[in-house]
Amino acid sequence: MIENDDIQKTERLLKTEKVLSFKKVGRTVPLEELPQEFRLMGSYLKSKLTAEITLRVCKKSGSHLLKLVSARTEGDSAILYVAPPTANKRPKVLPSVNAPDIPFCKVLYRPLEIEGRPPRSVVDDIMNPDDYSDTVLNAFASVFGKDVLDAAREALLNSPKQVTKLAAGEFPIIFVPRAGGGDLQLTPVAPATAFMGVKAAINALYERKKASGLPIPQRGAFEAQSISSKPQNISGAIGGPRKRIIAKLPQVMEQAEAEIHRYIHGGSFPRWRDDAVAEWVIRYADMLEADKTYNDRNTRAALDRTADRLIRDAMAFVSETVEEARVAKETAAGSPDEIPPPPEPDRAILRRYWPKDGFDKARKALTSAHFQHRLMKLKDTESA
Repeated sequence: MIENDDIQKTERLLKTEKVLSFKKVGRTVPLEELPQEFRLMGSYLKSKLTAEITLRVCKKSGSHLLKLVSARTEGDSAILYVAPPTANKRPKVLPSVNAPDIPFCKVLYRPLEIEGRPPRSVVDDIMNPDDYSDTVLNAFASVFGKDVLDAAREALLNSPKQVTKLAAGEFPIIFVPRAGGGDLQLTPVAPATAFMGVKAAINALYERKKASGLPIPQRGAFEAQSISSKPQNISGAIGGPRKRIIAKLPQVMEQAEAEIHRYIHGGSFPRWRDDAVAEWVIRYADMLEADKTYNDRNTRAALDRTADRLIRDAMAFVSETVEEARVAKETAAGSPDEIPPPPEPDRAILRRYWPKDGFDKARKALTSAHFQHRLMKLKDTESA
């Protein structure tokens, strides 16, 4: 077992971050020199790594850290261990400990760069061993003691404590339909490794720029979210703001565009949204009523012109809308001949919001003998 007093501080030729770290330090360690590397790591600790400390650190490690969701989370249930039911290996975990224990975590969680395999930590070798793990763990035990290794195994490999409730916190809530009726309340929680994992993925993507002959990747849409002024208080293995892919709702269609979309998929014909139309229809209705008591050649001509104007404008609106719908249908990989039949001009005029009592008055005017006569006459002219 190592005793810190046996190591002279003058031997510390490397910066601390090149020895104790949650990240790769950039030094490849031959397998036979692992005891020396662990001894070097121990020399940078201010106190000895004991079984008690190891047990505490490993028990405060989990796959999901709820403080990443809500900084107000407290209690033992702030650290979750969730093993995917379909996975054939244990999930990666991160520690969530008090500041004095962070240097010890950097011994247990430092990715060791050993020739012949990807960087893996002591915790990785305990939870998901490979062909090198026995050699790594034996070297670790030879320096820090078998009791320390046993404590780590006990905390990491035994069944985690069953979580029956969550501590108080401000959690996002999503309600989804339950199969048997009612709703199911969900709180989405990403794995703790995703906090730095997205950053690592982004950095790896941009590293391609340094390789000659490779195209520069497109910059993705990401956002930075600060979860705490001191994220290291949540876990020493994380730092800085969280990087996330920006989630955006689909662009909302404009009202007219949405109505065209509904129409080509079997919905109702778009509304003619021109406020002046309602005013002209009400004026035409008043002219019809006046015509019953008095009319001459001039008033009759004015009545014809008003009806014709309404009909021509309605025909133009219907024709333009049908053309837009045919284009939209083709864009949606459909046949333009499959759109529903358009309404008659009088129906297009009537289908709108009317002021109080305006609908009945408008319907009476648009179904009048005079208006229907002018409509038939103009349709005959258009088809001629």
